[in-house]
Amino acid sequence: MKDLASLRRRALLLMREAMTLLDQAGEDLAMARLQAVLDTVERISPMRPPGEELPGDMAAGWPDCDRPVDPVLVRAIGGALSVIATVMARQGGTSLEEIARLLGIYAVVNHETATEEGMVIGCWGAMLLDVVEAHREGT
Repeated sequence: MKDLASLRRRALLLMREAMTLLDQAGEDLAMARLQAVLDTVERISPMRPPGEELPGDMAAGWPDCDRPVDPVLVRAIGGALSVIATVMARQGGTSLEEIARLLGIYAVVNHETATEEGMVIGCWGAMLLDVVEAHREGT
């Protein structure tokens, strides 16, 4: 049986090393995403002004919600958004990377006031980045 604490420590060490390499490569977006993962693994709660409470006590995990997020619906809308953004990019209006970047910014801003919505929008931005990578690889 594997020692889970040891595996966790090793994963954290590797992620911190990856952060350093990403910093040297100028990959700011990837660094921000990896930092969010590190914060999650280390159970670091989101920063907030003193005295401000987070709904559902975010330090304990996903907030309580009377409308749970449907992963199928999130993926379906994200897929549709990817198709629309691809068509827009082909027509020269904007690039997929720009749309994904803007969604990422909007997700972060939205996450401050509406956690679940921000996470869903962030997921859509990540799906667009997957499409960008697939286009680069020619798949």
